[in-house]
Amino acid sequence: MKALKNVKIDQIRFTVPIVEDKLKDTDEPSIIKAINRYFKFRLIFNNPVKKLTGKNGYTNSILWGSNEQGGLISIMYNPNRIDMGVMIDFTSSGKLLYESLCQLNSIEVNWRKIITAIYQRYHGHTTRIDVAIDLINKGYSVNTIYQNLKNGKYVFINPRNQKINSNRIQHIGTSDVVNTIYVGSRFSDSYLRIYDKKTEQLSKQGMFHTLANSCDDWVRVEGEFKNRECHQIGAIVSTLTTDNIGPYLVNYVNKHWKLVVNND
Repeated sequence: MKALKNVKIDQIRFTVPIVEDKLKDTDEPSIIKAINRYFKFRLIFNNPVKKLTGKNGYTNSILWGSNEQGGLISIMYNPNRIDMGVMIDFTSSGKLLYESLCQLNSIEVNWRKIITAIYQRYHGHTTRIDVAIDLINKGYSVNTIYQNLKNGKYVFINPRNQKINSNRIQHIGTSDVVNTIYVGSRFSDSYLRIYDKKTEQLSKQGMFHTLANSCDDWVRVEGEFKNRECHQIGAIVSTLTTDNIGPYLVNYVNKHWKLVVNND
């Protein structure tokens, strides 16, 4: 198997404004119908599940897909908090399911165009984007990267061109074998995870375990962006004229966590 480098949006979340000034407890914001039409949810899914629960302050959920199908897409709102808008949440598995069903129905999925529509047509924004960079058969090892960080050979550089302190870098694994590296805090607007995707897929019998079985090594670099950082990514992507947004996403991850040889 040849060496590969794949870049994608792993999961994504949007917020769009509610146009009504007021809603009853039993009302659904009218923007939800427009969102359903745009994403063609009713064409590719069965009827959604509606629940009087939510997260992050939202109280009502409309769920497309299911865990049985392998993914879930949530639309959430709170009729008593118009200012919160409507949240559209594609989990990693939900996004993959959506893309697969669209392909089966000959529906184009272009995330640059989707993000542009959210910003320019619906006046919304992205509230979370996870960028995944898969390095397959490139000869990289998470354990080697961590050991070189530990002994000071490698350092991470932040957007201000400063070294990231070692206390901001965590790991999972034994002292001899590390499978996952974390940089930053999950509660911050930007968070990095580097992990052994081959080991993860084989141990969980994940949906990509066949690929994991056939490759020699597979390291995933995953940047999680929320709030201000995520708004900026979405705003820029919505102005791009090329559908090849991968290089921009890679540059954004690299700008936040540049791994370099320590020359001190």
